Amino acid sequence: MKTLEEFTGCFTNEKIDGIITLRNCSFLADEELISLKNRAGREPFSIGLFLGEIKKNNFVPGTPLLDMISKMSDKKIFVNRKTAWLFLCGRDIFGRGIAKSNVNKGLALVQNEADENLGYGEIIADLGNKDKVVVKNLFDRGNFLRRERNGR
Repeated sequence: MKTLEEFTGCFTNEKIDGIITLRNCSFLADEELISLKNRAGREPFSIGLFLGEIKKNNFVPGTPLLDMISKMSDKKIFVNRKTAWLFLCGRDIFGRGIAKSNVNKGLALVQNEADENLGYGEIIADLGNKDKVVVKNLFDRGNFLRRERNGR
């Protein structure tokens, strides 16, 4: 997926209003911020809420965008507490860690049992296979902390 619209389209048909793109980054801004940007005479580095960016020709979402999408989408996999922790540590999901699912192929939002978004992944095998990796972790909330620790 090369754009924010293509990415969100994988999870919902609903559109998000107020999106501004600066360089390769997407932001959510209200009309007041947009008006201020237009009057400034210079292109700002950022504006509003960061939603994601295009890196190496692929859209990489930010956690605020995943939170927004998770409220609009039913393409979710719910995981138990132990699996939620492992997913946040960057691990893939084994079938035994899935509490319930509303989807069985493609991309899916990964939620804890309280329906809080943890990230998203790609379903790579039958979710009923308890002893096999069934969801590949594509992005999780722990990613930011791991990058900071490693100095990237």
